[in-house]
Amino acid sequence: MNDLKDLLELALSDVPGRGERADPAADLARGRRLLRRRRLTGLAGVTAAAVLCGVLVPLALQGSAPSHHPAPATAASSLPQPSHIQSGQTTAPGKQPHQIKLVAWVGTQPPGYQVNWMPKGWVVQGSTPFALVMAPPNDKDKSPDSYVGKLVVMLQSRDATAPPADWANQPVNKRPGKFDVQGNTQILTIKIASGQWVVVQAPVSLGWDSAELAKFAGGVQVLAAAQQGRG
Repeated sequence: MNDLKDLLELALSDVPGRGERADPAADLARGRRLLRRRRLTGLAGVTAAAVLCGVLVPLALQGSAPSHHPAPATAASSLPQPSHIQSGQTTAPGKQPHQIKLVAWVGTQPPGYQVNWMPKGWVVQGSTPFALVMAPPNDKDKSPDSYVGKLVVMLQSRDATAPPADWANQPVNKRPGKFDVQGNTQILTIKIASGQWVVVQAPVSLGWDSAELAKFAGGVQVLAAAQQGRG
């Protein structure tokens, strides 16, 4: 029914000009040609549209993809992260130095003091009635009058009467002893049988704790030649 309607509309749209005789058969044939032409034109349009859509769809799909790729996951940093220390907190103690072992004293005893132990590998830099000084063999400071970074045994100064009361208690051979750390130096002051105080000074670089320093001090004997210094 639709084809007949289209056929009549096409035939009427292509009417003969004035002066021409109307021919129903010719009109019908002309309408069929025009209808066939319209169908072919419509089919071509549909095909072109389908091809165009086939081209545009992939483009549209590509255009809808994200413009960036997600960042790849990275492993957590093995590096430690900086910590923030609040007021009143203290940092953890640093790595302790390697401990230098005590070995038995070998050789001639120095004047003024007799010792049973010495740090392994260390040497006597100087020995007088005022002080016994030991140091590493490669110590740049060779002066026996310089005590920084060295192991020193001496009587307490004439100008001092006793070690500070707020120092930590560290008995030596059951005798009173006081221990303190000042900067890079450990100080152990012990009271001997004569009532005098003996000062043992050691660098922190030895890696000793107060008990190890007490062990060294326990082998110290003060001879009659020992003298107190001043200051």
